[in-house]
Amino acid sequence: MNIILVLIQKLDYFTKPCLFVLFFVFYSYDSIAQESYNYSKIENHPRLLLSKMDEQKIKSTLILNCELMEVHNHIIKRCDNMLTKNALVYKKDGKRLLAVSREALTRIFYLSYAYRMTKDTKYLKKAEVELNAVCTFENWNPTHFLDVGEMTMAVAIGYDWLYDVLQDSTKMNVRKAIVNYAFKTSKVEEYNWFLRTTNNWNQVCNAGLVYGAIAIFEDEKIESKEMIERALKTNLQSLAGYAPDGNYPEGCGYWGYGTSFEVMLIAALESALGSDNALSQSSGFLKSAEYMLYMNGPAQLRFNYSDCSSKQNPNLTMFWFAQKLKNPNLLFEEKKLLTNGQYSKNFEEDRLLPATLVFAKDIDFSNISPPTKKVWSGQGATPVVLVRTNWKNNEGEYLGVKGGSASTSHAHMDAGSFVYDSKGLRWAMDFGLQSYITLENKDVDLWNMKQNSQRWDIFRLSNLNHNTITINNKKHNVTGKALMVKTYDTNKDKGAKFDMSEIFEGEIKSEIRKVVLKDETYLQVEDEITTNDKEVVVRWTMVTPTTVKILNSGTIELSQKGKKKFLKVCSANPFELKIWKSDDPETEYDAKNPGTVMIGFEAKILPTQKVSFVITIKD
Repeated sequence: MNIILVLIQKLDYFTKPCLFVLFFVFYSYDSIAQESYNYSKIENHPRLLLSKMDEQKIKSTLILNCELMEVHNHIIKRCDNMLTKNALVYKKDGKRLLAVSREALTRIFYLSYAYRMTKDTKYLKKAEVELNAVCTFENWNPTHFLDVGEMTMAVAIGYDWLYDVLQDSTKMNVRKAIVNYAFKTSKVEEYNWFLRTTNNWNQVCNAGLVYGAIAIFEDEKIESKEMIERALKTNLQSLAGYAPDGNYPEGCGYWGYGTSFEVMLIAALESALGSDNALSQSSGFLKSAEYMLYMNGPAQLRFNYSDCSSKQNPNLTMFWFAQKLKNPNLLFEEKKLLTNGQYSKNFEEDRLLPATLVFAKDIDFSNISPPTKKVWSGQGATPVVLVRTNWKNNEGEYLGVKGGSASTSHAHMDAGSFVYDSKGLRWAMDFGLQSYITLENKDVDLWNMKQNSQRWDIFRLSNLNHNTITINNKKHNVTGKALMVKTYDTNKDKGAKFDMSEIFEGEIKSEIRKVVLKDETYLQVEDEITTNDKEVVVRWTMVTPTTVKILNSGTIELSQKGKKKFLKVCSANPFELKIWKSDDPETEYDAKNPGTVMIGFEAKILPTQKVSFVITIKD
């Protein structure tokens, strides 16, 4: 193309216009020929997720499935409560409008679903009020584009699902807002960095924009095609993070966020245009459902590395994976949460709750079996090994251990960290995330990922306060990565070995960590450290929600809820057992951690030595 332009520049004044016309025609034809879809065959409204024909299928499913009927009734009840609420107003919390966008998505999605299922106009009228309210905002806060992404999805669903009954003025307001507040701002380089990233922002923002494009396609064909085609290309960057095995780099909390919007994006393309253009076939993506299944332990807690809470929450998009893969066994944990009423309570992605009924309408719940294998492992940006010896609640042993790098999106300095459950209780835990707003409102430099940034001084993010080791009291190397070099799946050992040497580059020669369940009955952690030509101080830490007591020079007693375990350290190298406070960090911006304590040991290792520490936690 550049050669053609150079040749054109050398032509005379009269010849150039003719060639420019020919060039434009050729270029336009070439662009059309490369379109990913035959857009003339886009489905009629409603085209996002749920066709008119499928409405009856949901109603039939609800009659046969009391748990799903409970979810349906919960949505209707929430909608009834919304009827008396004032319309949403523009209100930022710090730099975010996100809370308003999420409430808009909740209200408009729920109300649109309620109208389609009941045809009661009170839900239609309230949805229309909310649509007009948010579409007259001054903007959707493009400086924090997640806000735009979720808001665009909200109004797109309302526009599409209620298309035949909305007033023309409302539809005009929605179209205008989507074009001006979403499409146009997404072309501004200052705002659209999500197009070049690999994390959940890419998934959420692209999903919202595609929903907007599909919803208003008839009236804004050129811009809508541009949004869809751009998303198909840029979204691949985020999907690459699932390769090769499906473990999400940002952990299970952000799997719930990023993957939910990824599935919403894929499902919208399939319903409106007939296919997802192979997005779902990206390496590791479909495997990630099994990863999420194993992220749950028998104590109903998750392996919460990175920015994630330990609470086991519903993951409604697991229903989509189960349907897509024709494998209802993926719903083993979700079925329990559904039966226990967790889908009718607040959870992280509950604003997408109506999608549960869309994705579950074709699934047979009658024969869902637990997984048969006990070890799940995945390589990639954040390698993990997950071991679960029994799939009954409060039974068996559970281990989650990770490698990876602090440079990964939403990561902590937690390379080599692990969680451990036994007897229905968590004995080794992770603090998890602290609310971003509590830190940003105190001007903490939270999102600076550089080596010596303030981010790594935050108590819950520092390597000092994770189940890992620290050398010479220094921060882990941000750019270093703990590599998973071996997995174990034998009767004797179930777990993994990690080479953590890069994490301590410049401080020691090497660090190899092996974390396994021994004989499916107790935990063993082995750290083999080789020093350079300088003496070093090693700090070994583990966070626990138990009551602890040092019994002797090598043993710490752990007690909770009438049960006890003993942490024992064995090494030829001298060491000193330690207990550190963790419930009330000293800095004003750090969250409190009631009911927790850190235990472990410190040791000096002489130059050019290879030293092994073996730590067990057993009855």
